[in-house]
Amino acid sequence: IQDVDSVKEWMVSYYALVEEVDHHVGQLLDKLDEAGQTKNTLVIFTSDHGESLGSHGRRGKGTFYEESIRIPLMIRLPDKIPQGKAIDTPTASIDVFSTILDYTGNKINDRSDGMSLRRFIDDNNSNNAYDNEFVVSEMDNRNPTGDGRLTDKLGSKPNFMVVKNNWKLMIPKSASSNKRDQMYNIAIDPFEMNNLLGHNGASASKENVGKAEHLKVLLHEWLERMNGNKGLYSNPVFNAGEGHGDIAEVESRRTWRRLPIWVSDMILPMGKPAHVGSLYVRNEYLYIGRTTHGNLSVNSIVLEGTDSHLIKLSGFLAGSIKTETHKRVIVTFQGSHDDFATLDARIRVSHSEGKDIIIELHTCHNSRSCHDEDDPVGVSL
Repeated sequence: IQDVDSVKEWMVSYYALVEEVDHHVGQLLDKLDEAGQTKNTLVIFTSDHGESLGSHGRRGKGTFYEESIRIPLMIRLPDKIPQGKAIDTPTASIDVFSTILDYTGNKINDRSDGMSLRRFIDDNNSNNAYDNEFVVSEMDNRNPTGDGRLTDKLGSKPNFMVVKNNWKLMIPKSASSNKRDQMYNIAIDPFEMNNLLGHNGASASKENVGKAEHLKVLLHEWLERMNGNKGLYSNPVFNAGEGHGDIAEVESRRTWRRLPIWVSDMILPMGKPAHVGSLYVRNEYLYIGRTTHGNLSVNSIVLEGTDSHLIKLSGFLAGSIKTETHKRVIVTFQGSHDDFATLDARIRVSHSEGKDIIIELHTCHNSRSCHDEDDPVGVSL
């Protein structure tokens, strides 16, 4: 869409509708006050998708760009949810149902695929067991024609989106798709104009390739957790028989350049710790992998810095990494709140492919030091 006047006309109508919604929501809230039910009512204001309004030459939804997938998410429950509290960790609408069950005393009945957002509101998420602070969104671009066929082929546009902190990866479901993979750093490129994977990843930096591998690993882990007994992401029947199943297709897809060693983070953000007993606790996950032929030998992964005694490393600490595989290092902080705020620690990786890699630990005692978002928002699914 290149017609500026048309975009302006859409904006007038869209913002008028937003104002109308705001008016009616206000009336509903007033009625709760009049009925004396405000403190007894969980109120959630959200949406199913955003609106492009001309960005990237588009209108409507149907993309993974910010204007389409960013949605409001405001929750009110007096005396249980602090007024004015903002959460800048990426969240998704798949978690809203679990959150409702949690706050209404029905958490035991939750059989959904989401996770309650109460862990963020109550500041008790230690990121235990696996990384649970990223978002996956999925979209199938095909539509039924009515005669048993579909309008398009799987992978004709991006089908998966992964968001972790300020990083976003968008890839198709087909390993052989010729569509360009896209990765953006929303903090420095909020309008998503600079694809950090460049021309199909051939010119991407080592750091950006490492981040793309990281986000792909998070997607793969999520697919494995969601797969279930039916094989929702491993059985091709759930893609109308196309491909070899999402898990296999995602695992095989790699349009960016291959590296003898990649790491997920050169600066590892340590998210906000949870208060557990007398200590503050936080887990983060560092990934190391290889995509070229041959084996990578990791001689040692050790801690350095004056506060290294506050950090524990577990998981993969030395050994061999085969081609197109990766290993996970668990990085655990245990200490006081003041310890976390002034943490001086780094990780040294000694390996067979050259100089040691130094990874700085960056503490997010102030959440905005890790997330440069202006508003509490969610991501639509």
